[in-house]
Amino acid sequence: MEKEMYPLYEIVEFPTILLETPGFQETLDRLIEFCQLPRFLAGSGLTLEPAAEKRLSLKLVAHLLDQMTTDRVDAPYISIWERGCHQEVKMVYVNPAIEKITGFSAQQVLKVGFSIFVPDDMITRIDQKDGAMEKVGVPIERARQERQREQIEGRWERVYEILKKDGTAFVRDVAVIEEIGNLCISTGTLTDATLEFKPDGL
Repeated sequence: MEKEMYPLYEIVEFPTILLETPGFQETLDRLIEFCQLPRFLAGSGLTLEPAAEKRLSLKLVAHLLDQMTTDRVDAPYISIWERGCHQEVKMVYVNPAIEKITGFSAQQVLKVGFSIFVPDDMITRIDQKDGAMEKVGVPIERARQERQREQIEGRWERVYEILKKDGTAFVRDVAVIEEIGNLCISTGTLTDATLEFKPDGL
């Protein structure tokens, strides 16, 4: 069966026909250098193999181009970690639309990481059981382990209750992970799901 394609893929992959177009790869290389991505990635503190650095650079450029041309209501993001070190997740990109969803600016989120939404060691996940919705508290470390284990197998999707700047919200997190050399790259998007999961319905 043909794999279903989600909108997420449209913003993180350049079509093969473009990559094979004469001059396009050179243009991408210039964009990567212009955006100072090698220096940015060098400051991440991670030891990146050439193939992983190239792949991550392409993803970042794709997101930056999308950011310049699209007024998004969802918030694409990229987080990375070295294989076997899922507890040391680093966010390297989040779309400015994150402020529409959470009240926090992209700069604040990048500086603090996802813990800005989950200051404690527990994250509240929304599960569906017997047709009803229920809140489940999950230790953040266990949630990260489950995320890595399941994402490697394919698409990840969960709904969480998070802290906003002025209260709480429900967000849907859809992501995929790919492993390249020593690096795990998680490319996802956060969508406001508050209207779907009103507090009085839980």
